[in-house]
Amino acid sequence: MKISCVCGAIIVDQTDYLANKGHIVADEDWEDFAESIRSRGEIDQSFVRHCYQCTSCGRLYVDDHDRRLLTFLPETTVPQPALRSIKGALWKAPLIGRWTPAPLAGESKGSLYCKGGDGVVEQYDTWEALEQAYFALFFRLKGLGLLRSALLHNGGKQVHVWADTDH
Repeated sequence: MKISCVCGAIIVDQTDYLANKGHIVADEDWEDFAESIRSRGEIDQSFVRHCYQCTSCGRLYVDDHDRRLLTFLPETTVPQPALRSIKGALWKAPLIGRWTPAPLAGESKGSLYCKGGDGVVEQYDTWEALEQAYFALFFRLKGLGLLRSALLHNGGKQVHVWADTDH
């Protein structure tokens, strides 16, 4: 999904773990929401509304009960990241490495993505370079306790999978 902000920026929601996206449960629904998780063992999405923050101007866009976006303008002129994790720099991020032997035109064969630590979005031309960068980042972030999960693919085959069972 893409939202055109009033300021002209585009808010993109096409992946997970976005620092400018949040989920809201109304206080009146909180107990029913919590009970649905306890009884069913999963989140009842009917209680959840999405919200997005423009990283350019700081406006908040919040789903109303009919899933239409309401807009809220902050009082400050400098955007404050209102929807980031409460864990801040200690938030555990996923690490994803992907190698595609025959990429689409204009795309690289290898990519490495992780929003943890200093954040990484890198492209690679050789499998060896991607694999080396992936494991270096994996061991660094795991050692710092900043890794949620890790996945390395080579042509659709899982080469490495890891999940933090303590998060």
